Amino acid sequence: MGALGHFLEREGIATTGISLVREHTETVRPPRALWVTFELGRPLGRPDDPPFQRRVAKAALDLLARTDGPLIADYPEHVTEEADFTGWACPIGLAPTQVDSLGAEIDRLATWHDRAVAARGRTTVGVSGLDMPSAGALVDGALAGNLPPAQPLKEAVDDLKAYYLEAAAAFPDAGTDRMRKEWFWSETRLGEVLLALQPKLAASDDPQHKILGNLTLIPAVERHRLAKR
Repeated sequence: MGALGHFLEREGIATTGISLVREHTETVRPPRALWVTFELGRPLGRPDDPPFQRRVAKAALDLLARTDGPLIADYPEHVTEEADFTGWACPIGLAPTQVDSLGAEIDRLATWHDRAVAARGRTTVGVSGLDMPSAGALVDGALAGNLPPAQPLKEAVDDLKAYYLEAAAAFPDAGTDRMRKEWFWSETRLGEVLLALQPKLAASDDPQHKILGNLTLIPAVERHRLAKR
């Protein structure tokens, strides 16, 4: 979108945007960008907080008055959400030691994901075009050293993450969004696999694998887990 902004500006249309990955924005150098420190997928910050989201949107729109671009403005507010896990637990055993394989874990979540889709009437799973067992097999193969092209791998990972978190939202006591993400990264085999896969991608000779490993595979707020491995 940053690159598209340059074309629109040439036609006399002022543009602005929100940046979640500063490195990308510094490379593309869009006409105007508001850099935020929120999680990927949350350009407006906290969910279910309209006043906060309006402040972010207004800050991005206020940049339209600036004519000194390309520019990156830093948004001053940060999201600090502490997880409270009191009384919350996954209703089925999914810890990495409790399943034989990633495929078994994916299979255990199928009923919960079906319930989530039925309740919401939608899903964000499907960008890869793979069913979840096939997506899991692709990720397992990558960990074993059979790295597919970066884009299909990224799409499979994105689908799997969405599948797990949507399924968790259907648990009897679903907890908060932050609690479900903590469960994903600390208790599931998929989370363990992705953390193990990251250094393999980062060490790849393929520049696209490096980008996937260094920037998008593990969210910035979860990268502290890599140092503990």
